Amino acid sequence: MGIIPRMVNTLFDSISNSSEKLEFTVKVSMVEIYMERIRDLLNPEKYNLKIREDKLKGIFIENCTESYVEF
Repeated sequence: MGIIPRMVNTLFDSISNSSEKLEFTVKVSMVEIYMERIRDLLNPEKYNLKIREDKLKGIFIENCTESYVEF
């Protein structure tokens, strides 16, 4: 099993084993970085994306598609 399936299993196992009083929201993005270009794998029309930094958000990829996921 690759790193992404293992990471997803670990994340959702941790959520399942946590207190029922806690509520989680999980949002994902998937990008490919190749030859210093960033491509959005959830929306192939978005390519050559830029890395930005914000005091509130921290470091992020501008205009990257984010999708909410459920278990």
